Amino acid sequence: MVDSLEHTVRGIAFIDLEAAGLGSNGYPTELGWAVVHDDGSIISDSSLIRPTARWTTYTNAWSAASERLTGISREMLDRGGLRPIDVMRQFLAAVEGCELFSDEPDFDRHWLGMLAKAALVDLAGREIGDAKTLIGETGASEGFKGDLGGPRHRAGPDARRLALLYLRARRGSRLPALSGS
Repeated sequence: MVDSLEHTVRGIAFIDLEAAGLGSNGYPTELGWAVVHDDGSIISDSSLIRPTARWTTYTNAWSAASERLTGISREMLDRGGLRPIDVMRQFLAAVEGCELFSDEPDFDRHWLGMLAKAALVDLAGREIGDAKTLIGETGASEGFKGDLGGPRHRAGPDARRLALLYLRARRGSRLPALSGS
């Protein structure tokens, strides 16, 4: 459990992954992250993931429902997606030294592990904490998703939304103020 009173803003990153489907043959299609800095600023980004040949072996790996929900098509991944190794390099450089949090840590742990395996990257035991718990420890109890605009079910905006909710909750909590706030 994270002790919010002692938890510093420095070193927190929120992540989100989208997937081709939630079934056992699905695969990650997009990875997004938002790093919260000690001055209250947020740097976020995301990458579409070009699927490996192994991921697309099964015809049921792709879900039309997931495509409708995210707006991410196979053509987008084939045309603009990065290789798993390139996505992982970009991601790990951005979140270096950060604790990772997700609003769906079990799902995102699975998809991130699948991406890391395809990239031949060892996550060295990196944990993904529960963003709902972290934000809840600030005393925020309502509107977890909040109305912060942006498209839903896109990894970059969803990760940024979590970071904004965290900062909003932190500012309204009994936690020490952010520098520059």
